Amino acid sequence: MKLNMRLIGGLAMIAVVGLSCAHGIEEKKDSNATPSPAGHENMVSQYRKGIEESRTIVVAKVNGSDITMYDLINKMNQIAPTQIPRGHQRTPEMDQVVEKEALDILIFRELAVQEAVRQGMKVPPERIDETLNEIRSKMGSEDAFNKALSTSGQTEESFRKVVERDQLFDMIVKQEVFRKATEDPDPNAVENRKRDWEAELKKNAQIEITLEEAEKRIKEESGNKSP
Repeated sequence: MKLNMRLIGGLAMIAVVGLSCAHGIEEKKDSNATPSPAGHENMVSQYRKGIEESRTIVVAKVNGSDITMYDLINKMNQIAPTQIPRGHQRTPEMDQVVEKEALDILIFRELAVQEAVRQGMKVPPERIDETLNEIRSKMGSEDAFNKALSTSGQTEESFRKVVERDQLFDMIVKQEVFRKATEDPDPNAVENRKRDWEAELKKNAQIEITLEEAEKRIKEESGNKSP
């Protein structure tokens, strides 16, 4: 999906890596603060605008919950290095492979988090605080952390929810995959259990893929904006 991969160049992933990316933009901005180059200001503005627009484009629904283009591009950016060999030129075929894998991962993660909630799992607030403090430490300062959040279109509250969902996912996978796989001597037990559990989750789920419509919308809007 060539168009979508380039929709938001360098989109910050909502994780430590993503916040560091956003932090890098702010650092560059600060280093040229006097005077502030108009070109860089425009880049940051377009970056933020792209993030907000991507959050309005739904590429899939999982039991009524939206997966957005923002989520998809983040995940594609995360897994692309594992699918596209270093030094190789990207191709439309490679993009399609990355896109499909990213969407499959997002659907599975959403189903897993929903199952964790259904089972009544909860993440202690102190665990979320601990994760946030670790990220602050990696960012170097509270100011850098806040600037990175702002640049990536997040608030601390919304980021806490991202961290909470990640930890819910880890909790449910540990229970439903890793613990149950330990009972099986097969060296592929974890992979097999994950595959079987994913199939169980999908069996009664309502999954609607709207990616094709989303891509069509992006192309139409891109065409309308062309001079």
